Amino acid sequence: MEKDVIKLLKVAGIAATADKLERPPQPELGDMSFPCFELAKLEKKNPALIAQETVARLAGKLPSGAVRDVKAMGAYVNFFLDWNKLSGGIVKGIVAKADKYGKPAKIKREKIMVEFSQPNPVHSMHIGHARGTFLGAGLSNLFEFVGHKVIRANYMNDCGLQVAKLVTAYQMWAEGKKPEEKPDVWLWKYYVRFHDEAEKDPALEATARENLRLMDVVKDKKVVALRDRIVHWCVDGFEQTYRSVGIKFDTYLYESRFRDRGKTVVTAALKKGIAFESPEKTIVALNPERDKLPGFVVLRSDGTGLYQTSDLGATIYKFEHYKLDKAIWVVANAQNLYFKQVKRLFELLGYKWEKNAIHFSFDLVRLPEGTMSSRKGKAVLLDDVLAKLTDMAYEEVSKRDADAKEDAKRKTAHAIGVGALKYAIEKIEPDKGITFDFQAMLNFEGNTGPYLQYAHTRCASVLRKAKAAKVKPNPAKVRWLMPEEQALVKALADFPTVVEAATKDMRISYICNYAFDVATKFSSFYNACPVLKADSKEQREFRLALVVATKTVLANALRVLGMDPIERM
Repeated sequence: MEKDVIKLLKVAGIAATADKLERPPQPELGDMSFPCFELAKLEKKNPALIAQETVARLAGKLPSGAVRDVKAMGAYVNFFLDWNKLSGGIVKGIVAKADKYGKPAKIKREKIMVEFSQPNPVHSMHIGHARGTFLGAGLSNLFEFVGHKVIRANYMNDCGLQVAKLVTAYQMWAEGKKPEEKPDVWLWKYYVRFHDEAEKDPALEATARENLRLMDVVKDKKVVALRDRIVHWCVDGFEQTYRSVGIKFDTYLYESRFRDRGKTVVTAALKKGIAFESPEKTIVALNPERDKLPGFVVLRSDGTGLYQTSDLGATIYKFEHYKLDKAIWVVANAQNLYFKQVKRLFELLGYKWEKNAIHFSFDLVRLPEGTMSSRKGKAVLLDDVLAKLTDMAYEEVSKRDADAKEDAKRKTAHAIGVGALKYAIEKIEPDKGITFDFQAMLNFEGNTGPYLQYAHTRCASVLRKAKAAKVKPNPAKVRWLMPEEQALVKALADFPTVVEAATKDMRISYICNYAFDVATKFSSFYNACPVLKADSKEQREFRLALVVATKTVLANALRVLGMDPIERM
C-alpha cells in the first residue's frame, strides 16, 4: 500500500519515502497522507498550494494500484485506498502467516537482557511488584516476538541490610526451623517482627549491621550459608508466584556474587579521580560541577558495599559474559537519578556499551487507601490479589457457562484473573501512576483484559459453529465491504506497524491500545455483519476468513501481553 502511494507521488514529481507518510487522524481524511511542509520550505511556497498542485498532476492517473482517490486537504495530500480490492489479500496474508503475522520480515537481531521484577528476598511480593514484573515480561515477549534473542533476568538483592535483618530475626526466633507454609510468606512474618522489636530495642539494628559485615567483609561461612539458605527459600516462594502468572526467568543474578567485582570498579574510579573519599569516610563517585549530577555513595567507610556497589559489578558482568547488545533495567522511577549516575560513571570509566544500558522507568501502583509498607506488614500481597481476581472471575464464568466442567471453569477463571491484572497494568503508560481497583479490571466491557479475551472466544465460537455447519473460510476478493468490515480489515492490517512502533519506543501499552481497538471493531462487525447467515456464499466465506484473521491477530497480541487466548468463556 505504501509502495503504491510512493509511486504516485513519484509520478507527481515528489521523491518520498515511507517514513514521510502519515496516518490521518480521522477516517474521512483518507488512509495515508503526505505533508507538504518540508517541500514548502525548499520551494518557498505555500504548503497548501503544493498539495493542490500535486493532486492536479495526478488527474487522470487514478485509480492506480491500491489507491482509488487522492485529495488535497490543507497542507496534506491525502490518499484513499481501495479496500474492496485490498481486503482479500490482507486477510489471506494474515491467515497464511498465522502466529508469525506481525513479525517483521527482516530485523537486525540483537541479544537483549531484560532485568525485571527484582523483589527483595525478605518478604512476599506485593501488588507494587506487579507493575515492574508484568512490564518487564511484556517487553521481553515483544522483543522475542519480533525476533530478538532475549535473556530474562531477575536481580536478587541478597546481601543488603534488609537481608541481614532477616538473618538476625531467624537467628533469634526461628533457628533450625524450615518454612511451614509458602516460604516467602513465612519469612515475611519474621522480617516484620524484627522491625517491631527493633523499635523497642535499638540494639537489634547493630546486630543486623554486624551480620552484614560478617557476610560482606569477613565472609563468615556460617552466616553466609544461613543467608543463602534463607534467600533461596524466599526465591522458591517467588517461583511459585511466577509460575502462577506464566513468567519464567532465564537467570537469577545474586547481588552477593558481584559485590567484590563492584569494589574493584570503585578502586578504578578512585585511581582515575572519578571517585573520592567524603568527610563521612564513604566513597562517593562523580563531581557535581563536572558531571552535572550529584555524587552518590559507592562504598561504606567500614568496607561494606551497597546495592550500587554490586550493581556496578553486575552490569559489567552482564555485558561481558552474555555479550549483550542491550541491557534494560525495568525499575521504578524513584531510581531515575541513580541510573543517570551509574551510566555517567560507566561513561567516565570508558565503557563503550554504556549507551546501550537502558533504564525503563515506570511509576508506582497505589492503593485507594494509601501507600504500602512491607516492613510494617501493611501490604496487599500479589498472591492474594491473584486469588481474589480468580475467585471473582470464577463467579462470572459460572454464570456464563454453568454446564462446563469444574476444572475447565477454574482454569478459565485463572486465565481471566491473571489476564485482567496484567492488562490493567500494561495498558497504562509507564510514566503514569496506577490506582489499584479490583472491579474495574475485571469488567467484561470496556478497555479491560476480559473484554479482549471475550472477543477472542467469540471468534472461536463462530469458527466452531462454522466447522459444524461445514462452512470453510475463503479470503477471496469481495465486490463490496460493509463499513464495519472495512474498519476491521484496516485495523488488522495495522498490526505489523504497531508492533514495530511498540518495539522502537519500548511501549507495551501500544499493543494494549491496538488490541482493544481490534476487539471493539470486531464487536461492531459481529453485531452488524452476519457471518454464517450472510446473503451469499462469497460473503459468508469471506466473513468467516475475516473472523479467522481477527482471532489470529488477537491471539498474537494477547501472547505478547502474556495473556492466554481463551477458546471458551
